[in-house]
This record gives sequence, C-alpha cells and structure tokens, in this order.
Amino acid sequence: MKVLTVKEMRSLEKKAIDNGVNELQLMRKAGFKLVQDFMNRVKPGYDLAITIIAGVGNNGGDALVMAIELKQLGYKPKIFVVGDVKQASEAFLHYFDLAGKVDIINSSEEVNSIQETIFASDYIIDGLFGIGLSKEITGFRKELIEFVNESDTNVYSIDIPAGINPDNGLVMGIAIKADNTGIIGNYKIGNLLNEAMDYHGETEYLNIGLTGDNAIPREIVRLEDYNFESKKRLHTTNKYSCGLGLFIGGNYSMMGSIQMSAYAGLRSGLGIVKVVSNVIDSNFTQFYPEILIMNNSGKDLLPLLGKAKSCVYGPGIEANSNHKLLLDYLLNSDIPLVLDATGLEHIELKEYKNKNIVLTPHLGELSKLLDVSSKEIQKDPLKHLKKLTDLGFTVLLKGSCNIIASKSEVVFIQVKNTGLATAGSGDILSGILAANISKEEWMDSIIKSVYIHRTAANFASYDFGEVSMTASDILNNIHKVYRRN
Repeated sequence: MKVLTVKEMRSLEKKAIDNGVNELQLMRKAGFKLVQDFMNRVKPGYDLAITIIAGVGNNGGDALVMAIELKQLGYKPKIFVVGDVKQASEAFLHYFDLAGKVDIINSSEEVNSIQETIFASDYIIDGLFGIGLSKEITGFRKELIEFVNESDTNVYSIDIPAGINPDNGLVMGIAIKADNTGIIGNYKIGNLLNEAMDYHGETEYLNIGLTGDNAIPREIVRLEDYNFESKKRLHTTNKYSCGLGLFIGGNYSMMGSIQMSAYAGLRSGLGIVKVVSNVIDSNFTQFYPEILIMNNSGKDLLPLLGKAKSCVYGPGIEANSNHKLLLDYLLNSDIPLVLDATGLEHIELKEYKNKNIVLTPHLGELSKLLDVSSKEIQKDPLKHLKKLTDLGFTVLLKGSCNIIASKSEVVFIQVKNTGLATAGSGDILSGILAANISKEEWMDSIIKSVYIHRTAANFASYDFGEVSMTASDILNNIHKVYRRN
C-alpha cells in the first residue's frame, strides 16, 4: 500500500474528481466505509451515547456522512460542527443540510457548554481536521481536545487523530488520543511516524478506490500480513555453504554487543561466524562457544574478508588503524555490509564503490551522522535520509516505525513492540541482517530481517512483557520464528 504526503493525497483526490468522481461521491463513499469500520470494530450499543465532532473541512464532511448513516441504522448521535460553516465546501454543506440538528461551536464559551455532553458520551467520533491541519492548535479547539482526552471516552478518529501533523506524525501542540482510527484511501506519512502510534490506537485501512500513483516510491509493509519463508536446506548443506559472517567490533569493556550480533547471525542461518576485535592482551568474557573470536591483525585478515557472505561493522567498536583498514576494504568491495552503532562514526559521507551497504542508525545516531538536530530530522525524515541514499547507501532508520530507504524506494514498517527500546536490540537486528541480506533481493531481505527481529521480540514479550524483556530475550526467541515456518 502506498504512503502519501498531504500534497500527493490532494492531487489524487483532484485527479479522481477530474475523471468524473465528484466530491459528494467521494465524501459519501468515505463516510459509508467509516461507518462500516466503526460498527465492525467499535460495535456500539444502540442505547449508548455517540457524539460526533466535525470540523468544516472534508474530514468534517466525512463525519457528517457518518452521522447520517448512523441515524439510518437507528442511532441518535449528537452532532457538533466546529468552525465557520461559511468557509465550508459545497459538498460539506450538502451533508450539513441532511444531517438534521447540528450545534455550531465557535468559541470557548460554546466549548464549555458541551463539556458535560462530551463527558457523558460513550463514543466520540473525531472529524475535526484530518489532513487539513497545518499549524499548532490553540484557543477553543485546544480546549475542546483537552475535554475529549480528559473524558476517557472511546474515541474513533477519521483518517488521522486531530492534532497529529499529517506529513510527519508530530503532535501540533495537542492531539486527540484515539482508540481506533479509520485511515481513508491511502496511508499518509503522519499515520506512521514519530508520535503517531501513541495517538492512533488500533488502525484499519479503508479503500475508497483512490489508488495510489505507481510513480510514488513509498510503501507500507504490514508485518502481520508479511509472508515469511525461510530458505530450505539441502542434506548436502555444510557450514561453509550456509555462509561466513564477519563481525568487526567490540573492545575489552564492551564485548557483549558484538557477540550478541554474531550469535544472532548464527541463529538466523549463518554457518560460521567470526568476531574480529581489538582483544590482544585484554581480558574479556566469551559468551557463546560457537563464536570464533580473533584479534584484528590488519592486512593479514583481508583474504578472510573476501570469503565472507556478509560483514557487520560497528557494535561496541573503538577506532584504530586496523579496523579502518578493514572498513576501507569493505567500502570498496561488493560484500554486503551492515554499518551499525559507533561504526557509523567511522565513515565519510561520500559515494563508495560498494553498493551493498546498509546503515542502521536510530534517530540519535542519524542526528550525529548528519550533524542535524533530532528535532529537525523528525520534521522531515525522508528529506534527511535522501542525503544518504543519494550517495548510494541504503538506510534502515530504527524507531517505532522503521524506515528503509534506498535511492529508488522507501518502505515503512511499524514494529508495534515497545520492548525493542532496550540496549542491544539493534545489535541483534544487525546480526539477523548479516544472515539474510542478499544482493539479488536487497530490499526484500532487509524487510525479512525486520520481520524476524520484531517477531522474535513479540515471542519474548509474551514471556517477559515489554518492560522487562532484554536483547538476550529477543536473541533467545529467534529460533521460534524459523521453527514455525
């Protein structure tokens, strides 16, 4: 499914209208789909109080259609329109006239007058802004949203909760915390990123026939719909045919991260893994006997790099000349390379010969890499990722919604597991990537790795909960992902 900007969504709607679908029909279809979704997921009782809060834009028009449909089903919703109706479109006014009794809210006094109604509601339908929001919410609209959030009422938002920036998912001063959201036509970037997941509740995509432009290179992959297939092994398979993974990193005080990464590679299918570190004359704990740990002797190791299926560079690493020698070799080879953690600080931002490099920063690491504040990146992450993809890198930006970006496409994946916010989680992902990245199926192999990582984390959360699970718990559940396949 495509992921659009507000500008692209507006263009898509205009194209549909230019092709003979009028605005009344679009609004009618959206409202009808929303009512279907509301009934299927919320399942409101006929004797319960429904309050509909509509703005004067298209989102509000969809809410009015919902009101009309709900009345025909036997419900008795109370309808409030917020704003100046004189500014509304003809399509909005058409359904406004059909909706029956509507109270207009256009001041703090009028907001205060409906506080009791809001608090007494069993369900609230939010049709305030949708993708029409472009500035911070203030004044009586802010007061209204405060009442909705304080009411602890079950809230259903139309397209995107009021107050969420539709182009980046940031809260515009205040936002409605919905229990359910019906996403209309196409996903918008604001449905997915930053604070979006904490405000949308459970979401459902509602197809109203506005097919996305195939030229738009952005897609959402829903992991619950992902078809995972592990590679079948032949009886003639051996550890070398399964592949050698080289993991460069770690130091005397931080050997856990690189070993967890390497062991995740083993758990995900590599036949043999070797950790290359600066360990000579240092005491460290070897956590996994299956891992070969060797000192980085510099140029003597270059022939070994040539035998590797893939390499991970960065977890727990410290800068030294031998590590730089290996990195320079990898950057100018064609060996699939995962650059993670501190290793991201060891590269210059320029184009390299190797086109099989995936950078795996979280927001803070990306900020440091680009020398741009985290807040600026959050406003428009795709713009900043493009600085890297234009150089030939693929980037997996880790967060509540992973963004996988290459020069030709962008994929969004919501992970929906807060337990992944734990030290070492990213190291596990880098090891899974090392086992799965394939030059022939580059983006698909990265998506597959994210699926394995998230699914293993879900198994871990079943046992430990999202607060208490650790990276080792994720590591120890990778086998379940493969076993159930």
